[in-house]
Amino acid sequence: MFDLSLYILGGVFVLFILASLSRWAIAVRGLTQEATEEYQTRCAEKPASVRGVSQDEFVRLFVTSFQPRWTLYAAAAAAAAIVVSPAALLAVPALYDVIWRANGAPDWGGRTGYVFMFSLFFGVVFIWAALAAFIARLHHLRAPEPFNHALARARGEPIEDTGWRPRPKWARKIKIDTADTETDS
Repeated sequence: MFDLSLYILGGVFVLFILASLSRWAIAVRGLTQEATEEYQTRCAEKPASVRGVSQDEFVRLFVTSFQPRWTLYAAAAAAAAIVVSPAALLAVPALYDVIWRANGAPDWGGRTGYVFMFSLFFGVVFIWAALAAFIARLHHLRAPEPFNHALARARGEPIEDTGWRPRPKWARKIKIDTADTETDS
């Protein structure tokens, strides 16, 4: 059942994972250097902006806020697809057989027909998409605090914790005026 094309696909996924992780590592290294320079510039020009914040903590906050987290999550999604694919390639045909037999096992719907191939392909793609959606949800739920807020918190300034971008009360009550108004055009 497993032929060379699956190994090639797995190899492409592994290359994608390595490229994503390399992109992240290169970006973090550049951000670390940039954060060090930014800290030194702020110490010289705007010392109040980094008062009470060590260079290591500043670099950590800077990198955490600006690193390309999507590369880590993309690599995780590809790795999850590789790990889940063998189980998916066993579960989807098994489910297809159950549905096929429940419908009376017509000749046109056996394991050699286009219906089976269609079901197998899109069943596996659906499982991959479900994994990617779950990992994308984790990416959005675990978004870091904006850099300016994190820096202010590190300086000890109180920042009210309102949650992540709640909609303002006035925006819930706003009504669109449908009356025609004249414009200056």
